[in-house]
Amino acid sequence: MALKHRFKYDDTLDVFGIHGVGGLLGTLLAGVFANAAIGGAAGAIEGNSGQILIQLYGIAVVFVWTGGMTYVLLKVTDALAGLRVSERQEIEGLDISQHGEALQ
Repeated sequence: MALKHRFKYDDTLDVFGIHGVGGLLGTLLAGVFANAAIGGAAGAIEGNSGQILIQLYGIAVVFVWTGGMTYVLLKVTDALAGLRVSERQEIEGLDISQHGEALQ
């Protein structure tokens, strides 16, 4: 939660906090706990510390790919429909301006 406030990004459902950080940690720890008898590659516990570097490489590739594709998709969405509502709609509230819902 502290990182959300520090970097000022909106993640209402903590999607990045749960899936991003959890996935990153799980991928990295797979390099530690990998078992050759189960997955074909030994991890750091079995003496193959190089597997951690392979996992880090995979994390970097996923980070670059998802970051790049997110940028492209946001640019396309912004060009076609826009990413923000007007200031008036934001002040009025999206329930009213976008969905036509008002308090009874």
